[in-house]
Amino acid sequence: MIYLDRQSKIPLYSQIYDQIKRDILNGNLKEEELLIGSRAFADVLGVSRNTVNTAYSQLIAEGYVVSVKGTGLRVRQVPSLAIKKESIKKSSPASINHEKTNSKIVYDLTNSSQTSDLFPKKLWKRYTVECLDFLTDESKLASYQEKQGELYLRKNLLTYLRKIRGVHCEERQIVITCGLQQSLDYLCKLIACDQQTFLMEEPGFDRASAVFKMNKIKIKTVPIDENGLIVADLPYNNNIRAIYTTPSHQFPTGTTLTIDRRYKLLEWAERNDSFILEDDFDSELRYYSKPIPALQSIDENDRVVYLGTFSKTLSPSIRMGYMILPPHLCQRYLELFEPYNSTVPLLNQYVVARLIETGHYERHIRRLNQTFRKRLEQFTKELDDVKDKIKISSNGSGQYFLLTFTQPVEQSQLIDSALNHGVKVYSTMKFWQEKAACPPNTLFLGFSKIDLVDIPDCVARLKQAWSKWL
Repeated sequence: MIYLDRQSKIPLYSQIYDQIKRDILNGNLKEEELLIGSRAFADVLGVSRNTVNTAYSQLIAEGYVVSVKGTGLRVRQVPSLAIKKESIKKSSPASINHEKTNSKIVYDLTNSSQTSDLFPKKLWKRYTVECLDFLTDESKLASYQEKQGELYLRKNLLTYLRKIRGVHCEERQIVITCGLQQSLDYLCKLIACDQQTFLMEEPGFDRASAVFKMNKIKIKTVPIDENGLIVADLPYNNNIRAIYTTPSHQFPTGTTLTIDRRYKLLEWAERNDSFILEDDFDSELRYYSKPIPALQSIDENDRVVYLGTFSKTLSPSIRMGYMILPPHLCQRYLELFEPYNSTVPLLNQYVVARLIETGHYERHIRRLNQTFRKRLEQFTKELDDVKDKIKISSNGSGQYFLLTFTQPVEQSQLIDSALNHGVKVYSTMKFWQEKAACPPNTLFLGFSKIDLVDIPDCVARLKQAWSKWL
């Protein structure tokens, strides 16, 4: 029996469709059972035949009934699903505690985002409108892009990288990606082979190792010291396909790979027939000296794949990075990813290219350096009276530092105590493949998300939280 509510905002055909579908799913209408003809059904319901036909057409389209010539509409077999209805669960104690924990955070010393005032909002708005008008006029908004990314961005990016990082390549070797992890994912498919291994620094970037593991690549680690990666410990093994490294600003220790080790690393890669994946994630952010030339700039044998990102300089939310492939890898990329399209929004590519072309991007970098230098110096100043109890590891670059306690203490104790005083600090454990080798008394503190004026209060809270060890 079909009941129609003529006062309802739901169309009559939709009410008919819903009720017939429900009868089929509930078994009230059996398989092969005939539906009443549309003319007769319309008379019974007091609606137009067209209303009934619309409902029947939707049932046919979704496969609930089938039209049989000379017979009419028959109900089709619909597999039954064992659907368990569950009541809405009350919040578990864990989720309640999590909400309470988050509500206590006053300062989040993370490295994954920035204070909102650092984003060049006015320039971004101006160039968004300008580039939107241009793309509309050029009819580019309704077309697919080149898989390597917009040439306009690649040209301007190359000019900038040649000047700032000393890289040598052509526009065709640059591939615009959605960030480091997509770049690494592409590379895993480009250069990885069965049963081959990637090397990583120990400690190293956990999100890079996550990509390698997702692609079922075996990881082995190489230690670092105060001069960066210990190249002398690199194995000569044909099974080593690549090494992922952060030579200009080792993550997370902050060390810089010395020039003699850079040449030895390039020599190792050539002799071992391996690639070097150079992650130059925040090399522009140096406060007291000019950026160190990229390892790629002295590579003469096309062994280095250069990886960069705009996450640290603009915003992680725009999801844009890039990689520079050696010529032979570039050709392989074009062949292997021939069916692919670029996944980076065209408008964002044009806006970033415009920022670089006009020189505003370089001025933005200088502003970031001034801001982060002041924040690091303020943290150092506020912690000066306990400097015999701690060690700050930073080479005057980036957006974070490592804090090491001279006394034996577990990271979990320090993190929990800080959180109880409204400050969220981070463990370094995730950066180590061998967890047991991670120093238990070292923490990761970022300063990209805290304003300069808030640092004294933040440090005062930390001193109070850690008074037992300071």
